[in-house]
Amino acid sequence: MEGALRGAANGGHQARPVILDVDTGIDDMIALLIAATAPELNLRGVTCVAGNVEIQHVARNTGKILHYAGRTDVPVSIGAARPLARRLRTAPETHGPTGTGYIELTGEDRALGTTDYTAIPASRYLGAHVERHPGEMTIVALGPLTNLGAAVSTGVDLAGGTREVVWMGGTLEERGNTTETGEWNACVDPEAAELCLARGAIHRLFPLDATQDVIFTLADFDGLPETQLARIVREAVRFYVDYHRRVDGIDGCFLHDPVTLIAALLRGEVVTETISERLACDTSPDPAVAGSLYRTDDQRRPAVTIATAIDGELMKAELLGRLARAVQPRPSVSQTVGGRRRQ
Repeated sequence: MEGALRGAANGGHQARPVILDVDTGIDDMIALLIAATAPELNLRGVTCVAGNVEIQHVARNTGKILHYAGRTDVPVSIGAARPLARRLRTAPETHGPTGTGYIELTGEDRALGTTDYTAIPASRYLGAHVERHPGEMTIVALGPLTNLGAAVSTGVDLAGGTREVVWMGGTLEERGNTTETGEWNACVDPEAAELCLARGAIHRLFPLDATQDVIFTLADFDGLPETQLARIVREAVRFYVDYHRRVDGIDGCFLHDPVTLIAALLRGEVVTETISERLACDTSPDPAVAGSLYRTDDQRRPAVTIATAIDGELMKAELLGRLARAVQPRPSVSQTVGGRRRQ
């Protein structure tokens, strides 16, 4: 019934089946809210990977956000707790100690018992969907590629068996946000990124070159409705803005993950420039270069379509409009939305 309703809401067109792969920190949280409430998408599942925070925080944050969005029907699969070949690094200074900034979604919550946490690990969950629905599934990876790399390494055909795989990761010309030439998701698990690129498992890429074309200020979120879920979003974004003000000297923040989601699947015309390149990822033991993407002449690698510019004004309006709808009150969950505020 829900699928039919979503199709009707999308003008009679079948909603696009999607799996999100997330390491739920602040911008993942906003992407989840938008994906869970977008009538154009049929959110088939969410797979969790360690990255911004440890896997237990990712799984809890993901389950709670889906619950608050009224989407406890969406299965959550817990995936890799560490990169394929390296020690895990996390980003508490960027996302807060548990991934949601100044408000922590911790503590007992009986309502989480209704969330569909599946016992199937993320790499197998991805493989099962690709096998059962060849050519239909879109995977949007918003964190390190560990789950996708694990799937590829066990023979899952992400390159040919999916409709599309989209990744928010890497940087080409922009300065990196982790090293001089490296972006966070690529730097956390360079081996997984290299494996996926070598096997053609990434079809479209949204690097920092595109996602940093729009800056969100705290004032941008003043138009959200006065709900508890909106309060959670504002407190998370406030932490993000404080971080970017301190580190980057900007009075705002980048929201890489929801920008990628919207540009890839919901409002494609916001992408104003693309290029096609064969890419590789540096897997050197030197942390100063590991995770850096570079162009390669290796003809065995399929080219990746790379977004290099976005219409910032159009993207900002689209994202804030969708987020405002996503945080509208829902009677069935309004009394359970909460969180502990950090000073």
